[in-house]
Amino acid sequence: MRCLVISILFLIYPFTRARAQTPVSQPVPAHLEPIERAPGSSILGAVFLYKGRKLNSPFSVEVPIQELNDPVANQHFRRFRTWTTVGRLTGLASIGYVLLNRTPDRQTSRTIYVGSLVASVGFSLLSNHQVNSAVRRYNAVVGSTRLGFSQIPTFDNKLISGVSLTIPVYSNPD
Repeated sequence: MRCLVISILFLIYPFTRARAQTPVSQPVPAHLEPIERAPGSSILGAVFLYKGRKLNSPFSVEVPIQELNDPVANQHFRRFRTWTTVGRLTGLASIGYVLLNRTPDRQTSRTIYVGSLVASVGFSLLSNHQVNSAVRRYNAVVGSTRLGFSQIPTFDNKLISGVSLTIPVYSNPD
């Protein structure tokens, strides 16, 4: 009986956790546009375009992601920063070993170099996956169909009311 209860709890837990993390729907600012992935992007690093301009680094997508204020996209971007920092610290650790070690052993040095290289590439892949996930989530939220209501003042201080429906249209490069 005890095993049955524990099994049921393990089966129910992921669903309750997923429901608790479901983001609350907030209005999307009208000035935000989708972030595009530029040609020349690879698995080791993506190049992004925002409003037709090339972004110099993946850290540049933080501004539109923060403006959207979507908890899922923000979480992915925070993970991206964390993994990038861990990768940099891994490189610093190997440099510190080389500088502070007075009696270098060739085998140990090779192990440190190769291990540092593999870890650095691994952390780079993880961080790039997280920034790509943040951009995908951002584009999904920004590119969704929106229904809006607006009021525009006229020259004689009266308000003109209107309802708008925004349907994203994407051009196919093929």
